[in-house]
Amino acid sequence: MGLLLIIPGIIKGYSYSQANLIFKDLTDADPEADVSYFDCITKSRKLMDGHKWRFFVLQLSFIGWDILACCTFGIGYIWLAPYKNATYAAFYKDLVD
Repeated sequence: MGLLLIIPGIIKGYSYSQANLIFKDLTDADPEADVSYFDCITKSRKLMDGHKWRFFVLQLSFIGWDILACCTFGIGYIWLAPYKNATYAAFYKDLVD
């Protein structure tokens, strides 16, 4: 029964994953604009249609690096976190272009 709530929640999480980057793009384009976060969520959902699996596989590709960073008691995340964020930003730019 719990699986019926967890799996759709994960899928929705992937649908909304680009909302922060969309918000940043819209506020950078026009700093005076009143950007609604709900609009960003809607745009993220439309942007991720058909691309959720690609993003999942991208995140899955970092599992080895995550394990290695954990083996160093978290010190490895000093280098891994910016690398992952840059990769996710590049994924977003690939979706937008």
